[in-house]
Amino acid sequence: MLDAIRLLLENAMASPWLLLVIVGIATIDALLPVVPAEALIIAAGVASAAGTQNLATVIGAAALGAFIGEVGAYLIGRSFGPALQRRLVPGTARATTFTHVEQTLATSGGLILLTARYIPAGRTIAALAAGATGFSPVRYVAYSALGATMSATYVAMLGYLGGATFANDPLVALLFSLGVGTAITLAVGFTRRHRAATERTARNHERIDTPTSAGH
Repeated sequence: MLDAIRLLLENAMASPWLLLVIVGIATIDALLPVVPAEALIIAAGVASAAGTQNLATVIGAAALGAFIGEVGAYLIGRSFGPALQRRLVPGTARATTFTHVEQTLATSGGLILLTARYIPAGRTIAALAAGATGFSPVRYVAYSALGATMSATYVAMLGYLGGATFANDPLVALLFSLGVGTAITLAVGFTRRHRAATERTARNHERIDTPTSAGH
């Protein structure tokens, strides 16, 4: 059974159509973050370590797909931003992220467009928020191109490193790389939630202390 899975994986990763599939899946994933583009790119990175794909080409395909999808999400936000925002349920993670991106774009510029892509659905929400707030199209394209290249390189390299570590077993290499990627994502999410909770606690203490200070 495992041998059959390994053979299927090797044949799929050696396919000449793989790069086109990566572009398509990465585009859809940037618009609808429910498609497992990351797993496919990691698998292509494993194939690069085995010599059946070219690492630079895999990164280019993943970055191109992500860029196309992100620009599409930006245009949707620019056209239908207010309607999309009304559909977000207040208090949910996506509504909170949308508001945070809006505020950060207004105060700190486009750096959030690079960092938001490392949280679940973050880049899609950031793209929609950037479009809804009228963030400069030229600046958005520049940030998106940079961010798409950064994230594509990161994900493909996860696969490449796994493939290089377990060169004799692509299935183990894929599982190892997926595990490392998941662990990093969970760590980033935990850090982000901890920081947000700390900031909320600090703001609550400030609100409590302010009347006391005024009374003195």
